[in-house]
Amino acid sequence: MALFENFSDTLRFVATATRHPLKIGAVWPSSHELVTAMAAHVNPLEPGPVIELGSGTGAITEGLLNRGIEQSRLILVESHPPFYEDLREHFPKAQCYFANAYNIRSLAEKEAFPKAAAIISGLPLRTQSAETKRAFVASVLCLLQPGAPFIQFSYGFSPPVDEREVGASLVATETIWKNIPPARIWVYQASPHSG
Repeated sequence: MALFENFSDTLRFVATATRHPLKIGAVWPSSHELVTAMAAHVNPLEPGPVIELGSGTGAITEGLLNRGIEQSRLILVESHPPFYEDLREHFPKAQCYFANAYNIRSLAEKEAFPKAAAIISGLPLRTQSAETKRAFVASVLCLLQPGAPFIQFSYGFSPPVDEREVGASLVATETIWKNIPPARIWVYQASPHSG
C-alpha cells in the first residue's frame, strides 16, 4: 500500500511541477537519501518546534519523523492547496498552515511561534530574486533558538545566499547524487551578534 501511495505522490508532484515550475522548483520529489541527510542535521533531543517550509508531499516531514522528531513538534507551511490538504490528513498532530512560506516571519509573529529548534526548507530559493532570498534567509534566522540550524537544499554548487549577506555561518554539507537532480545541503546558523 505504501508503495502505491508513494508512487501516487510522485505522479502528483510531477504533474504539479509541470504546471507550476517556478513555484515548485523541482522536477521530481526529494529522494529518500536527501530527506534522510537533511533530517540528520536536526537534533531530536533539542526542545522546541521544528518548522518545515514548503512541505510539499511530506517527504521531508517523513524524514523528520524517522529521525525521531515528534509529530506534535512539527510546524508545516505549504501554499499549494492539494499538498496542504494532504499534509493535514497524513500528519494530524502537526500544526499545518496554508501560507506562503517566504513570509514565514509574519506568520510566526501572527501565530506567536516559539523560537525553533530547527527550520528545514524545500523551497526553490534559486527561482527567487537575490533580494527575496536574502530577506527570506535573514527572517528565518531570526526565528531560531541560539545555535539552531536552518537547513536548505539547492541544486548547484554555490550557496543560495552568501552567509556574509545575512550575518550567519554556513556549512556546505554533502551533495546527494542519488537525488534527481543532484542536490547540495546547506546549513546556516545565525552569528551570535546578528539579529
